[in-house]
Amino acid sequence: MKKTYCILFSTLLMVACGNDNSTSATDTEKTSSNDFGEGYTYAMAHRYDETTGIMYQRIEACYYHRISKTFTWEEAATALDSNKLTIVGDSMWIGPVEKFISENPNEQSSYDAYENRETLLLSSDHDGIYGKWTMTGCTRTFGETNFKCTSSIGHMRGIARTLTITADSIYNTTVIDVSDPSQYTSNLDLGTVLYDYLGFAVGDHDIDSLIEAQVIKVTSETEFSINGQNFSRAGNARFDETGMNYYETFASNGKSCIKHEQLGFITKELCLEGNSKFLLSDRGYESDYGNDDPVEGFHMNNREEFYECTKNLATKETQNILRSLDWRYTD
Repeated sequence: MKKTYCILFSTLLMVACGNDNSTSATDTEKTSSNDFGEGYTYAMAHRYDETTGIMYQRIEACYYHRISKTFTWEEAATALDSNKLTIVGDSMWIGPVEKFISENPNEQSSYDAYENRETLLLSSDHDGIYGKWTMTGCTRTFGETNFKCTSSIGHMRGIARTLTITADSIYNTTVIDVSDPSQYTSNLDLGTVLYDYLGFAVGDHDIDSLIEAQVIKVTSETEFSINGQNFSRAGNARFDETGMNYYETFASNGKSCIKHEQLGFITKELCLEGNSKFLLSDRGYESDYGNDDPVEGFHMNNREEFYECTKNLATKETQNILRSLDWRYTD
């Protein structure tokens, strides 16, 4: 699938920006880092053609009727996604039916990276395609024998997935890979942090000068200080029966801001509830998509409130230092 979704209701969208007297953001992260849930599982109907080896996925979908602004759950006229399965022993490659060729040769590498990719899964307990398969993070360009493995699954580090395939459904279970430490740390890109979180555009040269002068001190992958004001940034993910939830905390001087992002597949039950704002959140509530098009999933976050909160964390002294180097004010 080109997108990964999960389920969580909008009532959980919140931003916290207030006093935090009990513990620091880093301490909170440490105490909650083991609370991953049991893993998020969603199911999709499929149709498997044994002759061609092609599996058609999501053959049922939620359809949005733009004129009447209603939603219906229908069998898809054509499957929303299809893949060719190739099984050799306990290995299974899931890939495209045929290779996409770009009319522009300069774009072919992008096609190969995203459209022509096959993914390796492994299983020690299966009957043909049926059974439980573990995604490996190994991919290859369609039709090639050479492949490469990474520590990420679906461009997300620290994530582990399994597919349980039955005669009529695929159950996709996503969990935190507790052996991967990347979920506990966030690599600091100070230029991005100063701009996105504090609202100041400071060039790399000026940042290096501040570090050399020890005005900025980086103490860890998640903590730094500016003129003695400490900041911390930490993130984690939770996968449970409610879906995929990504959290990020940015804190300073006992105050914290929390970002919460959710992705989700649209189920039949959610579809028939007919909540337009919720069901169309992945494409924009006022989307001008055509009539009778499928709604695959939703995507919600509190980014605007979060960054408004983080920009209020810097003291006047810190703001003055960064403003003096902001190229938008100095050029």
